[in-house]
Amino acid sequence: MKSHPPSDAKLLMGGVKGLKDAWRLDVLHVEYERLKKIQEQQQQ
Repeated sequence: MKSHPPSDAKLLMGGVKGLKDAWRLDVLHVEYERLKKIQEQQQQ
């Protein structure tokens, strides 16, 4: 598991406030989906 900066936690808790936040949230979502897929493959 990778650690994230405090700004990512604020983004997840406080929501998107602009285009930059939306881009960062998309990056986090893509990373989550990739890690979720890897975890599912390891369980099989």
